[in-house]
Amino acid sequence: MTRAHQERDVRWRVRTAIRAQLPFVLGVLYLVAAIALSTPELFAPALVGWGFALVAFATVLALALPWEHAAPGWLTVIPAIDMLAIAFLRNDLAATFGWVGGLALFPILWLAYGFAWYAIFGAVLGSAFITSFPYLLDQALPSTALQWFNLLGLPVLSVGIGLVAMLASQRLRRSAAATHDALQASRDGEILLADVLNTVNAGIVHFDADGRLAGANAHAVRLAELGGIDMTEPPYVGDAILGPDRATPVPGDQQIVERALRGEELDDGIAWLGRPGSQVAVVASARRVRRDDGELLGTVLVVYDVTELAHAAELREQFLETVSHELRTPMTGILGFLDLLEEETDDTAVKQRQYLDVVRRRSADLMDRVREMLAAAESDTPLHPGPVDVAALLDRAIGAVTAKVADTAARTVVSAPHQALATLDGARLSQAVRELLLNALKFSDPGTPIAVVLSVDDERVRLSVENLGPDIAPEEQPRVYDRFYRTPSAISRAVQGFGLGLTVVAATAAAHGGHVHLDSGGGHTRFTLDLPRAVAPA
Repeated sequence: MTRAHQERDVRWRVRTAIRAQLPFVLGVLYLVAAIALSTPELFAPALVGWGFALVAFATVLALALPWEHAAPGWLTVIPAIDMLAIAFLRNDLAATFGWVGGLALFPILWLAYGFAWYAIFGAVLGSAFITSFPYLLDQALPSTALQWFNLLGLPVLSVGIGLVAMLASQRLRRSAAATHDALQASRDGEILLADVLNTVNAGIVHFDADGRLAGANAHAVRLAELGGIDMTEPPYVGDAILGPDRATPVPGDQQIVERALRGEELDDGIAWLGRPGSQVAVVASARRVRRDDGELLGTVLVVYDVTELAHAAELREQFLETVSHELRTPMTGILGFLDLLEEETDDTAVKQRQYLDVVRRRSADLMDRVREMLAAAESDTPLHPGPVDVAALLDRAIGAVTAKVADTAARTVVSAPHQALATLDGARLSQAVRELLLNALKFSDPGTPIAVVLSVDDERVRLSVENLGPDIAPEEQPRVYDRFYRTPSAISRAVQGFGLGLTVVAATAAAHGGHVHLDSGGGHTRFTLDLPRAVAPA
């Protein structure tokens, strides 16, 4: 047995003796003091000396013997010896100190409370021995009813006391077992939660109601170190937290943790943590946790490492921009030489003229695709707002689309004021309107009208384009603005395009501080471009 185990066993033994035997010893010491101060001659009887000796003997046994290695029932020897000592003391002291028999309450309670239920029989037998001891010495039975009642009084009382103590003990044991089970379940849950939090590929942080750190998983600690955030004390401000451009430091009051503790929504894109060469991209979400009565318990902050997605998006943007610029240069040359061929081809060469027309149409289609890619690549460029007549801009956009699609003018039904002045980026808005018109023409049923409605009030400009044709399924609607996304309908109908037109529209709306509404169902689809009437210069 190790030294630590031995020390633990000794502590258990001493604690048991103090809890069970010490109250009885204190009662006996009080008796000793009472005799010494009032009637010292009562120390003379032999049974009194034997009684005090038995108390001392039982106390030494309780402290010295290794009860922890024996069966629990063996410890009942100690209260049994105590009862024998009480019988000796009561025999010679009861006439002077009538309360001596009351010392029996201590071993009775110990037996009933500290051992199995059947120990209560030992308590009853012990109390019966205490009251009958004088009669055993005299070898005579009680001769009066009063003597019999005195003989049976303590045993009867011990039954009641023992039952109450036993029931309290059982209830306490059940409560202790339930508490132990609940504590163990809580510990198991804590271990499981810690494992789950450290398994999840996200940083999870919990702050208490006062804004102090209550817990964080390993991912959160790593991200905090990258951002230079000291999580031990507020304010939780880092010196290596940068904006989406990976260069501009984010002010302390606008950093993720501080905003989360203020209860703000964290839905404004990517932040970069770390020094150049070891940066990671993160997005965050936060939620305040409250009790049912609304009392704040704390704040939970979740930070996701999206570095790979950010790098993939950057590569996609670079690819889009590079391909569009690389294609535009040769296409410009092809169209230039096509013009020269047309000039050199005689009007009587009908066949050659037909071939040239096919080449020009196909080249124009390819150039349109290049322009789409260029527009998508440049959709994040700063705005250049200025005075714009949106009604005139709409007329010009319809005219530009009419030049590409022959029946556009005949199919387009326009409802617009004569003039609609606004302060917007005219070039970006014109491109967005053309994309809405082309999108409606591509996906409308042949020969059906395209409804265009322009409305302007003091604060907003709203332009809607509606066509008749296949509906856009609800699950597809959130994705129609994603770059290169094409609906199953577009693929099945072999509609030309890269899936960039609506991306340009959404980017234009967002850049102006507006948004795009989509309503599709019942054979019609309507896109509404909703913009503020005036946009301040960047």
